[in-house]
Amino acid sequence: MCRGLALWAIAAVLASTSSVGAAPPDTPKAKRVPEGEPIIVRPPPTEAERKRELREFTREVIRPPRMNQPVAKFFYPVCVAVLGLAPEDAEVVAARIRENADALGVGAEREPGCVPTVRVAFMGPTAGPAAKWLGMDSPQLAHLASYQRERVLAETGPVRAWNRIAVRDATGQAFRPQLGDQLRFPTFTEIEPLSRTDPIVTTEITGAAVLIARDAADGLTLGQLADYATMRALLGTGSPEGRVPAPTILTLFDDPAPPEGLTEFDRALVRELYDVSRNAKPRRVYNDIARAAVAAERSRRDGN
Repeated sequence: MCRGLALWAIAAVLASTSSVGAAPPDTPKAKRVPEGEPIIVRPPPTEAERKRELREFTREVIRPPRMNQPVAKFFYPVCVAVLGLAPEDAEVVAARIRENADALGVGAEREPGCVPTVRVAFMGPTAGPAAKWLGMDSPQLAHLASYQRERVLAETGPVRAWNRIAVRDATGQAFRPQLGDQLRFPTFTEIEPLSRTDPIVTTEITGAAVLIARDAADGLTLGQLADYATMRALLGTGSPEGRVPAPTILTLFDDPAPPEGLTEFDRALVRELYDVSRNAKPRRVYNDIARAAVAAERSRRDGN
């Protein structure tokens, strides 16, 4: 009896020993990181790093002003006109742009007889591709300086947008032409301070135009289109290129899953621009926008 138990114990030990280190045939082997490929774990950016990132992104989004000039903006409430859509759809888009302008500190006129300062046009197929809409000699761009026309014509995609800008003195008054400058005077964008000691000028947007290919708008909501037009009209900006570190409605025609409307970054971008003084230097504007965007992200993250 004891001898049988001993033989059974020895057989069990041998069986268990022979199976050590041998994985069952159906058990997958553990994946190993190839040698020479380190595992990099990146912590989330600090608020200071995030602010720096959004500040640089803001500099890319806003079309740079000329030297010694602030970022241009409307000085007075805007009057909106929308063309190229069915009347009821056009009014929905116009009403949304007016609501955005009020909410973001710009203001909007609602008198039926107001002179439009923001014009949004949806271009039909008969207008051809966007690249054929405008040229350097187009009368629609005649009021722009040459560098502004080049910037509009260099844009790609189904949208063309521009702002009419008047450069004024530090108090917002029009410059008085000097002797010999009569021919230059109507082109406000060419006037700059005489020296760095002069008070910084102000740059007023007196009109904005946004042309959108109607075919490209298929599948998008009227709210999305209105919010996109809001951003393109209320400040000089184009569609972001490359990596986008914050959601923005400006990617509407490039992103396969664009935002449903204005984002935290979009609201910070416009609100902070219109909150600072007319003489604020661009650096301050960029800093304020980044700070406000980071604060909005923090508030959302904390559930406030």
